[in-house]
Amino acid sequence: MNYIIKLRNIFRDIFDDESMAISEFTMREDIEDWDSVAHIKLVLAIEDDFGIRLSMEEMSAIKSVSEFITAIHRHDGK
Repeated sequence: MNYIIKLRNIFRDIFDDESMAISEFTMREDIEDWDSVAHIKLVLAIEDDFGIRLSMEEMSAIKSVSEFITAIHRHDGK
């Protein structure tokens, strides 16, 4: 499954920016508005769209798109 396409759409929705481009290399510090509130919104949207649940430890450790992909992959199909 190509997670990056779904994630790009989630990021565009959360940050209200239809032109936002992300890659697996996008880090939290690369997006000025990726603060704690946006992070919670991202986590909730990702959990909903991918049908997964992340632990509090996982949520707080994620600092990049690639870490979201790793977490999704870890939970996918469980």
